[in-house]
Amino acid sequence: MRWLFSLCFIVLSACSNGGQTVVLQPAPPVAQTNSSTTTTIQTGLSNTIQTGSSTTKTASLEPVAVAAPVEKPADLPVQQLCSPLPNANLVTAPPIPKAITGRVGLFVGRFARGTKDFRLEKATWINPEGQFPLASNFKTSVLFELMRQVDAGKVKLSERFKVTRANQSYGRYPYDNTDVMGLALAMISWSDNTATDMLFRRIGLAALQPTAQRLGFCKTRLLLPTKTWWTAQAGLGGADFPKYSLVAASQRFATAPYELQLELAKRLDLRAQAVNAETLRRYLDQGYFAGRNGGVETMSQIDRNLQNASSPQEWARYMWNAFVSLDLKASGQKRFRDIMYHGKGRAYMRVPFKYFGGKSGNTARVLTYSGFLETLSGDKVIYVYMNDSSQNLITRDETDIAFKFINQALKKVIRPEDLIRPKPVKIKNETSVKAKPR
Repeated sequence: MRWLFSLCFIVLSACSNGGQTVVLQPAPPVAQTNSSTTTTIQTGLSNTIQTGSSTTKTASLEPVAVAAPVEKPADLPVQQLCSPLPNANLVTAPPIPKAITGRVGLFVGRFARGTKDFRLEKATWINPEGQFPLASNFKTSVLFELMRQVDAGKVKLSERFKVTRANQSYGRYPYDNTDVMGLALAMISWSDNTATDMLFRRIGLAALQPTAQRLGFCKTRLLLPTKTWWTAQAGLGGADFPKYSLVAASQRFATAPYELQLELAKRLDLRAQAVNAETLRRYLDQGYFAGRNGGVETMSQIDRNLQNASSPQEWARYMWNAFVSLDLKASGQKRFRDIMYHGKGRAYMRVPFKYFGGKSGNTARVLTYSGFLETLSGDKVIYVYMNDSSQNLITRDETDIAFKFINQALKKVIRPEDLIRPKPVKIKNETSVKAKPR
């Protein structure tokens, strides 16, 4: 009788709750509201995104676990600098050209010979601890991790990729069935966004950050493919990144614990893959690239918080690890260097070198350059240049003046004898005979 009484009690409890029956059921899909339009994103067989008055459906995408609700910014820990500035014979940096506006960060260093440690002999820097958006400079880290996974047998060089509506990003894109090395070259030499995103998703969104964590970085964030951050900056990021409170939402993302950052990144990436590339281009051109995300400082806050980011010092350390460390096998290191040789910057060097590897990056009001040099005498030199909050929306126009500034800094740290280009030696062939006309 006791079990019968208990059963009756449970039934009565369920039936008497303000006249309503309480039924436990699975949580509904995440509802995303943008003014008067409500869009529902479901993970599973299909994904739907509503932009304006049209709705676009894409093929099946890999479901991503829903992260815990994001707390307000004040409740989240603020990241602090971990890596102290290295000891070095520090020389005064050249003056920043007046044509360059906004925030500037610079790190240029010559390293001690015979060591793989981050040991500087001579250096110059400006705002080395400031955090800046990397723009396309982060693609160096995609190539580095890609070569690590090739070394480990996780990725095969023979793999080929197809451009789809889901993975096509802003800008031009490579041919279908391009292999791993073809995409890698497009990523570095052309800075192709679609090639980058296909490789980034192939190695995994969680693949890049562990290297930054292992190196003790606190200002470096490497989580988002290009189309993913563009989707948020275009105002198509949904409830996690609402268009009209993007500064606060991006700040929540930037200061969240890593596990939550990764979940938000995966969720935003799933949404980005449901956005048509032409729709993305139109929203960016009419909004973000037109300077309509707010004033200069507002845009800069969004850039710093949403895009992959680092500081001049930490990115110099990352470059050193990528070019000099033992993380890659000899074959992987050769592939990495061969691809990086084609990155932008080599033609702008005004100092002699035996080897160059570098990368550029620019978005609206943002310009970044980084490079690794081996001098004629065998010294290793790294430069990192970062600029955001520029008054110039199209920062590519500042490339010449930026490299003039970078070269001035390089000449301050490179040995004087390495700045003298050797004269070409003419070798006379004593046995040569002039060809007679026939």
